[in-house]
Amino acid sequence: MILQLIGFCALTALLELDTTYAGQLLISRPLFVGTIFGALTGNLFLGLQIGIFTELIFIDYLPIGGALPPSGNIIAAMAILMNHFFKMDIYFAFFVGIVCGQIFSFVEKFLRNKRAQMLEEIDKKLIEIKTTPGKIIFSNLALEFAAVFVFLALSVMIFGPLFSYLHQDISEKVHVAFKFAYYITPWVGLCGLLLSFSTKPKED
Repeated sequence: MILQLIGFCALTALLELDTTYAGQLLISRPLFVGTIFGALTGNLFLGLQIGIFTELIFIDYLPIGGALPPSGNIIAAMAILMNHFFKMDIYFAFFVGIVCGQIFSFVEKFLRNKRAQMLEEIDKKLIEIKTTPGKIIFSNLALEFAAVFVFLALSVMIFGPLFSYLHQDISEKVHVAFKFAYYITPWVGLCGLLLSFSTKPKED
């Protein structure tokens, strides 16, 4: 189980690089991640469902300017891992994934600010030929990979055992509430998307 979790965390970290750092082949999209993780864990339908729900709820949340939307890759991966390894009900696991995706957006913003502060120093090293563009690119990719891997591993270690400990004490009303929220998620996303398309710019 531990080796499998490490493997899934590493795969998630690798896919996260596709968001903005390398490739941008859309393999970090929740639909792709959900499908792959669902197939690997033996529940393709659930993976597709998580991927579609995540895409719909965040489809109108664009990374424009300094805005950083929650990581759909981490949301989908975390939800499936919690469900598969810790038997967390999917309607709980999905929202745990959203929380983790939102928290990671702050981690990502912190890392980007740190990189921005180092730009002048990096320029100086490049001018003085103390480093190469290849080394800088590789170090940034490695840092991002490590950050995602550690974040996901810690999240799994925290939320997994916590759910196992609290599961018996969760009331039926809470289950019903989360189940309702989970299944209404795609409709909320679709409504937001339709509103975006139907909103017309004001004429001067």
